[in-house]
Amino acid sequence: MTLPKPYFLPALLALVALLFSAPAFADTYSVVSLSSDQAYFFGGMDDLGTVVIENNNNCGPNTCYYTFLNGVSTGLTTTAPIITLDDGTPCTPAVPAGGSVGSGVCNNGRDAFAGKLTSTQVFPDIYTGPSYTVVAANSGGGPIHMNSLGDIVFDDIYSEEWYEAIDLTTATTPEPGSFFLLATGALGLAFALRRRPLTQT
Repeated sequence: MTLPKPYFLPALLALVALLFSAPAFADTYSVVSLSSDQAYFFGGMDDLGTVVIENNNNCGPNTCYYTFLNGVSTGLTTTAPIITLDDGTPCTPAVPAGGSVGSGVCNNGRDAFAGKLTSTQVFPDIYTGPSYTVVAANSGGGPIHMNSLGDIVFDDIYSEEWYEAIDLTTATTPEPGSFFLLATGALGLAFALRRRPLTQT
């Protein structure tokens, strides 16, 4: 005898529809100061969150290299640390009419930029993503870098500081690809159950 399934299949299909239409979540950031921008952004950052700042002023005749991991200082050396660079590629993200991009970066399908969204905006902000999420207000103007995790390092020329904006949601928020895989799996299950009726034993 075949068991009726009047609710199971519609509920499963509703779940599939919800997963396919799930919106992308805006990332949240923790912004920390790294160093005065009298120092240089040496080589950049890696995909683990390591950032190296080069300073030619504080070590006498030697060059100093300040290393940070997720915004926390991990040491000062006179030897350049060896890291696998993951700074992103300079790019110019699209902005609304009247807006402007001072410096932008793209990496792993993400973008970030220092710029303005309107012609009347006085100071540039740091933005990320197609939704123009503000990472840091009144903080743009200088170079900007981003690794594949979405962590951003930027020079705030107004406070004369290097900052890192650490993406807090990269590891916990499923990316659209995960939603797509889950949705297609559920859709496959729905079709399999539709083709093979459940029988009562």
